[in-house]
Amino acid sequence: MVACARDADRLAEALAGVPGATGIPADVSSATERTALVERVVAEHGRLDAVVLNAALGYAALVEDTPQDAVEAMVATNLTGVVDLARLALPHLFTSAAERGRADILVTASSAALAQVPPLTIYSATKAGAHGFVKGLRREVTARGVRVHSVTPGPVSTEWLVRGRGAAPTSDADAEGRLSPGIRPERVAEQVARSLTSYWSRTVAVPRWMGVARLGEVPPIDRLLDMTLSRQTGRIRRVTERMVADRTR
Repeated sequence: MVACARDADRLAEALAGVPGATGIPADVSSATERTALVERVVAEHGRLDAVVLNAALGYAALVEDTPQDAVEAMVATNLTGVVDLARLALPHLFTSAAERGRADILVTASSAALAQVPPLTIYSATKAGAHGFVKGLRREVTARGVRVHSVTPGPVSTEWLVRGRGAAPTSDADAEGRLSPGIRPERVAEQVARSLTSYWSRTVAVPRWMGVARLGEVPPIDRLLDMTLSRQTGRIRRVTERMVADRTR
């Protein structure tokens, strides 16, 4: 197994207890580093059987409050990085599928991809793009032995909220007060592992009931959300800023 992350030291720390795992530092928002990553994996291991595209950035804010660099970073990592890494990996995955009978691509999307609500409008748009890419790619490659999966978690208890605002990472021991409310990351990992051993391509919400988020795009619920949420933008702004402040003190 090969894992990738931007921070070489933290990557090495995370993989220290994982037998047989190696780490390659790379920033998937960079076209040059994406190409180098795939080439190095194939050169060092001789094959590519599965790709899990999990990297993502977020910035919780109303659209007019979001800096340009945050917009560009989210698009580059959450959407462009996903599409281009899949594109680079596919020739190797087709070879693996022909030899082994299967290969896999898995994208960690989000329940925010299913129904877009502030203060995650821009983040939701990038995840909706990734979710749409999964569905289209699945229709291109299934008959050629490549399964395409997506996992769409609801809120996950990580430092995601404060990291999006530029806060430096902390050790696990120091992270407690910075965690956003949500499910344990291990629950998402369990569904990733289950998908990679599934006979069929899967799209699964975590927890399962988060799949009801799709109802937010169904009339007349979508119109009700349009009217209700647009009248609450001031409150949404205040609550978001308070959540960030509480976790960065």
